[in-house]
Amino acid sequence: MQWPTPSPLDGLRCPPFGIGFQRRITDHSTGLTSTGIPYQGFDYTSTLYEKYAGVAALRLSMCLPSFFVSLLQNPRAGIAGVQVHNQAGLLVVAESLEFGQAVLDGSLVAISAFARRRALDLAIDGDSLTATQVPLGAEGLRAYCDDMALVASSISADPDLQRFVVPREAGQGFFGYPGSTYVDRDDRLLTNLPVRLSGSDHQALDIVAMPGERGIQAIGFRHRYQTSTYDGNVATTSNHDDYYVTVSLPFRFGRFGFDWRHFGDPLMLFVPSFEAKHQISADINDFGADVARPMLEWLSAVDPPAFAIQENAFWFKLPAAPTPRIVDWCGTFVFEFFDHVEARVWNRLGYPANPLGPDLR
Repeated sequence: MQWPTPSPLDGLRCPPFGIGFQRRITDHSTGLTSTGIPYQGFDYTSTLYEKYAGVAALRLSMCLPSFFVSLLQNPRAGIAGVQVHNQAGLLVVAESLEFGQAVLDGSLVAISAFARRRALDLAIDGDSLTATQVPLGAEGLRAYCDDMALVASSISADPDLQRFVVPREAGQGFFGYPGSTYVDRDDRLLTNLPVRLSGSDHQALDIVAMPGERGIQAIGFRHRYQTSTYDGNVATTSNHDDYYVTVSLPFRFGRFGFDWRHFGDPLMLFVPSFEAKHQISADINDFGADVARPMLEWLSAVDPPAFAIQENAFWFKLPAAPTPRIVDWCGTFVFEFFDHVEARVWNRLGYPANPLGPDLR
């Protein structure tokens, strides 16, 4: 099922959450432990993980950085951070060594007590303590959460953890990318896509939005659409996926393309080594040449995916689905691209200098 905002997944960003797409929950239930701590349980799946099955989350009194603890032979998939060595022989991974040690100092006794009763696989995820492979029947879930409450209460009551408190992030996002946002679908992203749409049922799915930075924001998505072919009276419908990243700009720039087919007019730059591999296009030849020539060597070295600049947006066409890392890279590339645009181009556009700053790498 797809949840509107707010969703039970809001604020959960540590694996199994915060990774993959098409995030779905079923069998959702809520309750209170015997000591009054709110909890929720549900079956969770995404494009990356289905094996987690039942997941439980107990509310903590404060929002904290990521912390994972399990047996050495049973790490939770997808986690990352600093490993915190400990005398108990547990696998402990935290956002920082100092934070991980502080959690162990105050809660190792409670964690060890939980491990004697249940398979140990716990995580601090914002203001929740989560566990995987949890029974989802009403009685089994409540009993499991009562055992988790030993650890949750210890963490919530630890005054030494107050110095690590972080803001709670709204909605869904991606693990390791603070401020990022995940959305299932938003077809508005297709409005200004610089391609001629064919087929039908166009959708923008699996959206990865990075936080805004210095006036720009990078957003990646999957463009799903259908085409139909006919053999006599028999119609065959096929699904297709294209992948894009769009980066909003706080200014307008002339139309300019790099390896983007059917966008603007192809330019003759008379640089055979470059033109053997790449194609520059623009609506105005001398503008496109003034932009491209000073950065041909840099473009060849970086070898970015196809991109096009139209109005106040920078578009990338990707060979595969955009990950948070790729979307973040696209945002960085935009800064570097405009840093390579010469002053005379900016003057021609009516700007005294690069609106994004001299060098933001």
